[in-house]
Amino acid sequence: MSTFVAKAEEMIKSHQYFQLSASWCPDCVYANSVWDKFNVKNKVFVFDIGSLPRTEQEKWRVAFQKVVGSRNLPTVVVNGKFWATESQLHRFENKGTLKEELTKIGLLP
Repeated sequence: MSTFVAKAEEMIKSHQYFQLSASWCPDCVYANSVWDKFNVKNKVFVFDIGSLPRTEQEKWRVAFQKVVGSRNLPTVVVNGKFWATESQLHRFENKGTLKEELTKIGLLP
């Protein structure tokens, strides 16, 4: 197992709510705006690979693909399992169920 995979597994195990992210990624900016909107940003651990060299960014994305099945930016993991990307967040928002979904996973009371 690569060092990146082992570190990805450890990060996910250490944080109930985890997001693989990149500062240059507009979809990640959107996901972060959701956390801000619902005042839960302090509950979501955001691992931002945006400032790393491209080759290292790719290694992290491959590692997360192996660990949770998604290399998308953002990838949101809840309780160690893949939960959503920005497209799912948009679907929840468009259906008017975003608050309900965040409540289901325990981000909101």
